[in-house]
Amino acid sequence: MAHDWSEFDRFESKYMPDYGDGDTMASQAETALCKLVYKWFNDGDVYDNRYGMAGWANDISGSANWLANHFPGAKAILDRIYDIGCDDGKYEDILYDLCCLIYDTPNLLESLNNIPKIGSAYSDKGPYKFEYYDEEEEDY
Repeated sequence: MAHDWSEFDRFESKYMPDYGDGDTMASQAETALCKLVYKWFNDGDVYDNRYGMAGWANDISGSANWLANHFPGAKAILDRIYDIGCDDGKYEDILYDLCCLIYDTPNLLESLNNIPKIGSAYSDKGPYKFEYYDEEEEDY
């Protein structure tokens, strides 16, 4: 299913920090979410490459972990990666549903804009992991 990603453009400039992951939970949410979406559409990177989505070469699992650890409902969406294999369309569905959760929950980001940042939206620990593979390894 094709998604209309432009509906989320109205949020990006409002909460995206100029540097790092910002000073509030709203800016951290924006940073983590945009990182996941950007890295997929520009580099083909995924936040957990152990279950069929090969990803490319960048570890963005910390951003997925941050969202899962701090947003009710985010972990259930992100956990769907375990079941999709290499279906790119289903991975895009995960990212889209995550954007809907963060952006379409009434007043969520506005309320988080008054809460100081927690940890790092880049390197939170959690269930999602990225494994580096030797390029010379072959599957037999």
